[in-house]
Amino acid sequence: MYLDIPASANLDEPVMATFKADGPAQPVRELRLWRDGAWTWCSVTGWDESGPVPASIQLIEESGDGPARLVHGGPLGLRLGAGVVTQWSTDDATQWGEPYLIVTPDAQWR
Repeated sequence: MYLDIPASANLDEPVMATFKADGPAQPVRELRLWRDGAWTWCSVTGWDESGPVPASIQLIEESGDGPARLVHGGPLGLRLGAGVVTQWSTDDATQWGEPYLIVTPDAQWR
């Protein structure tokens, strides 16, 4: 899998990355992430030119580290927010963009 994500309102810098997928992608809308010293459920969506699109999670082989899960979204990456997000926006300071996330194989998601 090859990701080529340009800089945008969601991300300051372009990102290119290659991953070896080890399973099918599944939809994801929330992840449990370590933020500010505590585990927090965060909303996640993919992002494109018109706003939110579905995000996915799938098993990958992380070079040198073994199995992991890749969370990826639209052509402009991912958008995340702590808790339940009802309105996605690049103007919302409580939300942030990521090109993708790599989490442990046992990460909690739904």
